[in-house]
Amino acid sequence: MREIELKFKIKDKDKLLNRLDNLDCKIGDLIEQKDTIYVNDLNNIESVEGSVWLRLRKEQDNIELNYKKQSSRKQESKEIEFGVDSYEKAKQFLEELGYKKWVEVNKKRRYSKYLKYNLCIDEVERLGFFIEIELLVDEKDKNDYIDELISVAKVLGLDKQDIINSHYDTMIYELDLREK
Repeated sequence: MREIELKFKIKDKDKLLNRLDNLDCKIGDLIEQKDTIYVNDLNNIESVEGSVWLRLRKEQDNIELNYKKQSSRKQESKEIEFGVDSYEKAKQFLEELGYKKWVEVNKKRRYSKYLKYNLCIDEVERLGFFIEIELLVDEKDKNDYIDELISVAKVLGLDKQDIINSHYDTMIYELDLREK
């Protein structure tokens, strides 16, 4: 699957939630997620075409492993994810493959949906509030959906100038560097 995603910094969370309510978007319960990101080389973490990140996510009693490979477009990645039984075994597995723990991302997330678009409303520890508008398409589908996602964002009351072209893990890493 190809994941096409736009992320927006939220200035007024209550305004966004009211807008979603007015659009009859059901907003899910708050879920805590702990993501640990692994990379092959801690000295080469730049997000460029072909970059690979592995994510180990703990969400309540569920644990999943995720593979993301950056495409040529910043907002897209190839993604494979599946459940695992043991956080510790998955962590050991990644380390045995030579991957190194890079950064942790702790967030509170609410899922919603608008038409065919998945919405993730996030409160990310140390970073604030965001919304991700996501579209999953078949890998064979090479269309560019960014303008379509921007149109959806306008309907949701979001401003194009609030697009964030970075991943949470990268933002936390950069924050850590500034705080040193």
